[in-house]
Amino acid sequence: MTVQPDIQDLMRRTRHYEFADGLRDLQLALMFGLSGAGIWLAFSPIWMAFLGALMLRYGRWAAWAGLLWVFLPALAVFGMLGVMKVLRSRWLWAQTGTVRPSRWAVSRRVNLISAIILVGGIAVGIGLRSLGWVNEIFVLRMLWTATGWSFGYTLVGVGRELDMTRYTRIGLVGAVASTVILLTPIGFGAAALALGLGWLLVLSVSGGVTLRGAWLTAGKATGRGSD
Repeated sequence: MTVQPDIQDLMRRTRHYEFADGLRDLQLALMFGLSGAGIWLAFSPIWMAFLGALMLRYGRWAAWAGLLWVFLPALAVFGMLGVMKVLRSRWLWAQTGTVRPSRWAVSRRVNLISAIILVGGIAVGIGLRSLGWVNEIFVLRMLWTATGWSFGYTLVGVGRELDMTRYTRIGLVGAVASTVILLTPIGFGAAALALGLGWLLVLSVSGGVTLRGAWLTAGKATGRGSD
């Protein structure tokens, strides 16, 4: 009698495979780090003065330089996809073949709750401001803290749905760290930088450790050892 495969389990293991080597962690770390640094720099007086000088010299078309910090993180993330493909096809997945990643890392339910956390956090900040309990800067910091909460919950969802406790830990640590931003008297740009660097650190450590393990495992399979 032919045993029918468990389709749901097969899909889960395929999605698990995409996150098992740590490269996704490093890609997300790069995205957060560049985005946070770009927003901080875009709101800094030095960049504003530089952009103003460019516009005076070259006209309004120089204003497009202000969009550099919008496109640079996106270009870096897509560039990382090419690096990931090469590393996986030549070394990490050379013996097992490739797998096409799922379009959705988590279920729509997790994505919906993540969006609710983001919008709800901002709404709470606005509500506190309307009561006069906090100032406008607090509300702006809440934007980044709520972003950290939302992304943290998404990673917890990845950990639970793919049975990867690593992501559950990362999500919880990142969400707690994002709360610190809310309680720190810093401005909008500095808060964005703090969020970006915080997630950069957490995801880089996770991705680096996981990638090293995957590299050693692939080396043993191909006879390279630990060289």
